[in-house]
Amino acid sequence: MHSITKTISLSIAAVLLLATAAIADPAPATTDKAPGAPDSITTGSVYVEPTADQRMADCMAIWEPATHMTKQQWRRTCKMSLKELSSQ
Repeated sequence: MHSITKTISLSIAAVLLLATAAIADPAPATTDKAPGAPDSITTGSVYVEPTADQRMADCMAIWEPATHMTKQQWRRTCKMSLKELSSQ
């Protein structure tokens, strides 16, 4: 009877060790994705370069009458800044 108990105890210990090892170091999942690619793509996660018109509209949208520039001066500054950024 003692040897059966010992065998059962050793079997349980072996199963627990294997289960612990499987939890601690699971096998890596195999995927067909390129190295460094995101795990998933969600709506809005793809970057689309804004057009020159969109950039100009964004720049003009932050102008307000309380600034130290007129709207025409602001527009001129936006154009120069965007031109400078695009040449870099």
